[in-house]
Amino acid sequence: MRRAWGSRMTILLVVIMVLSMSLSAMAMTGQDVVDRVKDEYGDFQSQVVTMHIKTYDGKSLVTDREVILLTRKSGDVETSLVKFLAPKDVEGVGLLDQGEDVMYMYLPEFNKVRRIAGSAKHGSFMGTDFTYNDLSFVNYDTSDYGAELVGETADAYEVELRDKDEKDASYEKVLMTVRKSDWFPVKVVFYNTEGKLQKELTAFDVTTYGKYKYPKKLEMVDVLANHRTEILIGEPEFDRELDDDIFTTRTLQRRRIRY
Repeated sequence: MRRAWGSRMTILLVVIMVLSMSLSAMAMTGQDVVDRVKDEYGDFQSQVVTMHIKTYDGKSLVTDREVILLTRKSGDVETSLVKFLAPKDVEGVGLLDQGEDVMYMYLPEFNKVRRIAGSAKHGSFMGTDFTYNDLSFVNYDTSDYGAELVGETADAYEVELRDKDEKDASYEKVLMTVRKSDWFPVKVVFYNTEGKLQKELTAFDVTTYGKYKYPKKLEMVDVLANHRTEILIGEPEFDRELDDDIFTTRTLQRRRIRY
């Protein structure tokens, strides 16, 4: 009887060890989480979407602008073109991101295209609470960041993102909270280089468009400045054919974009 009991205990211990090893192998990493977010919400080859961008100082509305965003992916390189449609004082202003850290700005007032220097990418994009670099989070692109899983609850994962280029980092760290039920990144929190909470990005009303999902609203709040930017997103078009000519400095100078 003792030998039988001992044998059973040995088998039980082996089973527990095997299960533990399997569970460990299946455990999510921070990179696993952000890859899944990208698969769920950014796995399109191209998109065209119109957005209303509103900025607020406290409770007061400061600006209300309409833009069109065109994005296309080619391998690991993502290119995008943002063009302001309204109001008149910013109509025609454009931003071209050709990927691999190459960005251009066009201001019709001066009729000149200028390349955005690396240091300028940390500055405010057209008076909003987004920097030029922050715009990547609109499409959930975190490829410039290393990811580490730092927390987990029954409902969500918390991933810490740190810029791979530490010398050029805008933030000490960024924390992304990802809902487990649908892999939706409900909040992204930015800590400045002094380690202070600076900004919070919240996404609302994730909606299905064909085989893709996209939020209807984004809100970036600058906690330190008591300022916020609200982006209301129109119905996007995905996987539309977009020519190479669209993502050029010549097209950037056009007041209206044909696609």
